[in-house]
Amino acid sequence: MSSYLALACELASALEEKLTEAMAGWPVLGCQVEDVSPGRVLVTVYLEQGKAAALARIERELVAFGAVKLASGELPEADWLAEYRRRVTPRAVGRRFWIDPHPAQPTPAPEGRIHLLIEPRQAFGSGSHESTALALQCLEQMSLAGRSVLDVGTGSSILALAAAALGARPVVGFDIDLEAVFIAGQTVQEQPTRFPVALFAGTVEALGAAARFDVMLANLLPAQLHPILPELVGHLAGGGELVVSGLLASQRAVSEVELARAGLQVTAALSMGEWVALRCRRRSPVP
Repeated sequence: MSSYLALACELASALEEKLTEAMAGWPVLGCQVEDVSPGRVLVTVYLEQGKAAALARIERELVAFGAVKLASGELPEADWLAEYRRRVTPRAVGRRFWIDPHPAQPTPAPEGRIHLLIEPRQAFGSGSHESTALALQCLEQMSLAGRSVLDVGTGSSILALAAAALGARPVVGFDIDLEAVFIAGQTVQEQPTRFPVALFAGTVEALGAAARFDVMLANLLPAQLHPILPELVGHLAGGGELVVSGLLASQRAVSEVELARAGLQVTAALSMGEWVALRCRRRSPVP
């Protein structure tokens, strides 16, 4: 059985935003945050076995944030990921989607909902996080039939599959994490209805210079999105749309400045808890 490294600590809940930003540079498989008392949260980060040096660095950064009660060690996969898979249940997301975490024993979708089988794995995007749910809600509000879609940092491929299910063609997803793309490929193959989604591992530079997409999806942290915005907009068709999720409400103003600098205009916003998703349109025509 595989095992992972885990590091747990207690942190002031007011520091969650700084933690989210810092995680963009950490080689973590995932992070779990739980309320433990008013104003305090329990943070657990998971890393691959063999990342002891990275674990030590993350521990130092957490201490600098004011973390206390730190504990670390090895954790068998079954202790967290498999147990989570066992407990998680199918759920409705937005008006159109039924997200089912059990491909081996699927639960029929309620009438009128699109059935997506998304097993919780190491790749981000099981549909349970607010940022993913917001991106799905943005998609169901858009007219996607026959429009080309690029899913940036596809993770589990949930957004690419949702776009394809809503009639987008073609749909391409990519991620810099080769393992995430492998998992995404498995997820595409597991669907009860086969939706055409093409996947590749690499960066935005791997797209041909002439590649243009009508819609782009980016469920990324601002620290991951902002540096590549100019490149992404270069592949966005004139009048094309970009859906941005993964934003805390407190990060919205800064992100809107970056989006405007890249030639994008925010046309709509959705919020859920402390998270925000933005729909943007490219202002400038494509040469």
